[in-house]
Amino acid sequence: MTSRRTAVWDRTGTLVLSLVLLVSGAGLVWWWSGRSPAADTLSTRTATELTQASWWPAALGAAGVLLVILGLAWLLAHLHRSSVDRLHVSGSGPLGRLDAAAGEVVGAAADAFADTIGVRRASGSLVRDRGQLVASITATVERECDLAALAQHADLVSAQLHDVLGRDDIRCRVQLKVARLGARMPRSL
Repeated sequence: MTSRRTAVWDRTGTLVLSLVLLVSGAGLVWWWSGRSPAADTLSTRTATELTQASWWPAALGAAGVLLVILGLAWLLAHLHRSSVDRLHVSGSGPLGRLDAAAGEVVGAAADAFADTIGVRRASGSLVRDRGQLVASITATVERECDLAALAQHADLVSAQLHDVLGRDDIRCRVQLKVARLGARMPRSL
């Protein structure tokens, strides 16, 4: 999720770049059509003199460094860390605050879901998705697994996770991926 400031800069930069490309393209078409008064008098002499000036390599180097810095700043502004490491849980008193290692708690929920027959493996994490806390469990399942049993166990694990954390603002998402053909997981009852 990008910040509001990043979105404003993106839109402004897109507008400016679009206008520059639009005006440049229209100018080139106008020049190419022969209607421009500068069409017959256009000379590359000024450009040649600029590129042969002693300060030209330093100016290009500085412009290159500036573009690299701008590019890195743009990339860093678009990187977002959506995972949540620590989570404030109920039970905190006036003497302190009770926090839980969110990854460990959701990982334990994923391990509990992995005990379902037909699940090869499962992993979990707590992420912030569009302003909501989401306990995300991703499981790889056998092709012939019982989806009704998986849905029932997903509901049970979700309810247990809510009970453990004591927070009503956490949503639970279980994503199932069907295992590829190949080695099968031995079934145990």
